[in-house]
Amino acid sequence: MNCLEAAFVARKMWLDLTCPTCKHYYEGPAVVRLGQLALRELEREFGAEHELVAMGLHNLGIAYGFLGDATQERDLLQRALQIQEREYGPEHANLAGTLVNLGNAYDKLGDILQQRRLLERALEINEKEFGPEHHSVATALVNLGGVYGRLGEHVRQRDILERSLRIMEREFGPNHHKVASSLVNLSLAYGAMGEVERQRDLLERSLRITEQEYGSEHRAVATTLLNLGNVYGQLGDVDRKRNLLERALSIKQRVYSPEHVEVAKALVSLGNAHGDLGDTKKQRELLEHALEIQERHYGRDHLEVLSSLMSLSLVYGGNGDFAEKRRLLERSLLIMESHFGAGHDNVAICLTELAQCCGEMGDIALKVQMLERSLGIMETRWGPDHSHISIFLQELAKTYGELGDLERQEGHLQRIARIQEKERSKATTTHDSAAAVGGGASFFLRFPASLLSALRTKITPPFGCRRRAASS
Repeated sequence: MNCLEAAFVARKMWLDLTCPTCKHYYEGPAVVRLGQLALRELEREFGAEHELVAMGLHNLGIAYGFLGDATQERDLLQRALQIQEREYGPEHANLAGTLVNLGNAYDKLGDILQQRRLLERALEINEKEFGPEHHSVATALVNLGGVYGRLGEHVRQRDILERSLRIMEREFGPNHHKVASSLVNLSLAYGAMGEVERQRDLLERSLRITEQEYGSEHRAVATTLLNLGNVYGQLGDVDRKRNLLERALSIKQRVYSPEHVEVAKALVSLGNAHGDLGDTKKQRELLEHALEIQERHYGRDHLEVLSSLMSLSLVYGGNGDFAEKRRLLERSLLIMESHFGAGHDNVAICLTELAQCCGEMGDIALKVQMLERSLGIMETRWGPDHSHISIFLQELAKTYGELGDLERQEGHLQRIARIQEKERSKATTTHDSAAAVGGGASFFLRFPASLLSALRTKITPPFGCRRRAASS
């Protein structure tokens, strides 16, 4: 037993996983070891089915989740939920937080439909317990809105998050930090619907509130600056993007230290901003620094390294080094398959970019193989006639044309035409469908660029509520 564990055992505060000196939650493998110690002591003192054991299971599950082990996270939270259901009944307010976190674990494992079911159950519990206008309901709505965004239902996402914002404003006032967080989440919905200027305005308002609440040098300000900078990049103002991201980086370096993982997030965004400005040497330098930090903190095979790996693959591809791009994408694919499973959206997107790389290297047969696998994943995910499927069919049709297989090329082109006709027909019948199709159409506008860039929003995790450990 090391000194940290000995001090934790001496305190005997089994549900408090914060450092008694700095008051921050422990990170990395240390918090898992402490969570295991706590669970063992709670089970020894109270028995395996006690409500306090459920809280220990909850904390340990969250700790494994932060380490990237979503399977352990799911299993521990499932066991905690079973104890709580026996102890309190299936509709007790104490279950809501566990349901949300269990849903997040299922999301990491690629089962977003199960996540939606769990979050809807948590929302129903909170509405029954607190009423429809309580801030706990607003928090549940934020999580559920993020899920609908991941499912491509951006109108539903927007409506849910608008309701959440109204509750937060009514309960806390228009300038509260909880309102600022709601504005950030709502901005994501508008961005996904192509209303980037509306997204910018919401983030500008969030930034003003956050600066007023915490001051201009707070870490929460840096997070909002990162989001806002990326939006300005989408609007074509790359200089503004770079300036905002440099400010965010400066704050994070001062608050956390230059080699902290939070700094790595800013380095990735700032690196890509330099790439947008044409400085790929600076872009690569910043991305490689970010990757070093992430690998040192998480290890080489953690999900968090994907942001650097994927961005670096685009840099090397843009510079014509397709061998290095392929190496980075193959490493990314292994990480995705390990964490998400072979049939996840993210795997399909990585396969598609890897297929493009193989094509650039002259291996057209392997390109077709990867594109077909990617298409199969997306058809399972969205259905064979969804507008997103046209993106993959279009690239396959082009590739079969390069191979001289005109029959298959024509078959894919005809299928694209049928999907687009069906989407046009749907757009004339319902307003919501028109809005959803509009979101899909934005992918086609950017299709000639890298598929990874075109579909990058699909691998961006939604903003959600920060998960805290249970406390005694």
